[in-house]
Amino acid sequence: MKKIRNDKENRVKYLFFLAVALSAVLIFIFNVLTPMMTDDLFYAKTVSEASSFWDLVRQEYEQYMTWSGRSVSHLILRCFLKTDKMVFNVANSLVFVWLTLLIYWNVEHKKMYDTCVFLFINLLLWIFGVVFRQTVLWETGACNYLWGSAIILSFVTLYRYGLAHEKEIKYPVLWAVSIPFLGILAGWCNENTSGGGILMVLLCLGFYLCEEKGRSERKSGDGKKGARKGNSLRPWMVTGLLGQAVGFMFMVLAPGNAQRAQTKEEEHSGLFAYVSRFQKITLAVRENFLLLLIIGLLLFVIIRYQQESWKAVWEVSRNGIVWFFIFLATCYALVLTPEPMPRAYFGAGVFLIIAVTQFYVDVSGREKVFGVLKTGMLSVMLLLLFFSYMDSGANLARIYREYKERDVYLTQKAAEGVKEVTIPMLRPDFETKYSDGYNSDIEEDAGYWINVAYASYYGFDSVSGVPREGWEEY
Repeated sequence: MKKIRNDKENRVKYLFFLAVALSAVLIFIFNVLTPMMTDDLFYAKTVSEASSFWDLVRQEYEQYMTWSGRSVSHLILRCFLKTDKMVFNVANSLVFVWLTLLIYWNVEHKKMYDTCVFLFINLLLWIFGVVFRQTVLWETGACNYLWGSAIILSFVTLYRYGLAHEKEIKYPVLWAVSIPFLGILAGWCNENTSGGGILMVLLCLGFYLCEEKGRSERKSGDGKKGARKGNSLRPWMVTGLLGQAVGFMFMVLAPGNAQRAQTKEEEHSGLFAYVSRFQKITLAVRENFLLLLIIGLLLFVIIRYQQESWKAVWEVSRNGIVWFFIFLATCYALVLTPEPMPRAYFGAGVFLIIAVTQFYVDVSGREKVFGVLKTGMLSVMLLLLFFSYMDSGANLARIYREYKERDVYLTQKAAEGVKEVTIPMLRPDFETKYSDGYNSDIEEDAGYWINVAYASYYGFDSVSGVPREGWEEY
């Protein structure tokens, strides 16, 4: 009997690791088929002028002073642009898998090596990840949003682990000294997502202190000796949170942020500007998350149906409710920004995926109809992603081929000393949600900013675009 149980546990473990490996392979293929685009070219040109790591740091300091405070993400980008694109493809794929595992670890009440939950997380990211082509696959966007979210969630996960296993930590002094460094990185990644991470840590610490106080009072009331009073707060809990706050302040107080803010104009001013921003954020939430919110709401309604009271719902699904609140706070924190880019909602989407996955786990399968609903939901999403992946993969390969042909041609012309060059635009038939190629394509106007990026990267005076039909140079 013991051998049968061990064999079953091993099969479950192997199946889980197989799912993790498959996740890495699938995202790696799409990373390989995503060429350098737009900002990658601008940054690559600047990075090519650096002869050492410290030159990259100096470049980033200049950007910190003149344009953006996201120094951690942009320094990561500069380091990758100094290497072959394949290095980024491998690293980015691993970070994507790491993010899925971080989401998995932040979901409570699941089984050990729960492959269904891991698959559910991957499906939600692939199907509902905000502007996936920009935030996960595009090199500049991935360093800002995928890597930033992974760093933030790494700190939150470690901090939550420490709170849950506080009595088991063997080297609390080492924790107190080392965890602030990860906290600084987490606070210095992305304005609204880093803010959401800080809020989550504050809430987790608040829950921990309240629960510790309650346990201490119960022990004291029972007359038990050794009950701790007022000493539940450990140094690492404070230093980690302070590290987060310090990193966040370094980012938002960057002089470059103030200079860039002056270039943005709004239709409204004063209080009405904030009302207008709130409305735009609400519309963006609907645009990016409506179907995911519907799935989460359906699961939450089932949880309420299965529980006797709202108190029971809170006890069962507190984690999901808290992550949903963090999602809302992360979205509406953008009210402080005049005109946020759509990809700024990626981190909020990660928080929402944790909440929805938690609700998915918390729906009890004791009643057959709900077990069938969960299995059916997972199966339908697997089918949808299969067809979407196959179709998009083929189009990504076609787009990559045209970018590669263009790169070879431009490199050849640059070697010949040509100063003005004309290249074809993409064929209009290969557009897919997993490629930003068309949004990042050149235009006929040589002064268009993407054309300028190509001219700067390859060393031409100008680059013009023409329709692909009739192009016979290659």
